[in-house]
Amino acid sequence: MKITKSKLVGDGDFRSPECVEIMEEADIVVTNPPFSLFREYVAQLVAHKKKFLIIGPMNAITYKEIFPLIKNNLLWLGYNNGAKKYFVPDTFEGKSVVVIDGERYMSMGNTIWFTNLKHKKRYEDLLLYRKYNPKEYPTYDNYNAIEVSKTKDIPC
Repeated sequence: MKITKSKLVGDGDFRSPECVEIMEEADIVVTNPPFSLFREYVAQLVAHKKKFLIIGPMNAITYKEIFPLIKNNLLWLGYNNGAKKYFVPDTFEGKSVVVIDGERYMSMGNTIWFTNLKHKKRYEDLLLYRKYNPKEYPTYDNYNAIEVSKTKDIPC
């Protein structure tokens, strides 16, 4: 396995030819893309058929561009979606930085991992016991799907 590291010449925009070239060479992309450009970034990864593990906003699962990817098994949630704080370097300045055991972290409570990497938790059986009732499971206005707020409430 060859690992390389080099400074970017441009501004680091994921859409730049320089960054696209680096992405195309990568086997797996692991990053924290700009949340405001999350849809566009995921579309780029899918278009280039890249394996990835990225942090995104929790509500992205409801985006009209993201939900079909989940439905068609092109993207799913990562293994551990309990991570709510992330390591930040000493050079990062922000209001929400906390120090725990000498390490600097930033709280980001509304984030989850998105991936297309296979992991065993994705294939665990889910025991369903609730019966579907249209009153208990309202539909979305913009997509043919029902609202289920908790995994344990998924109907059979």
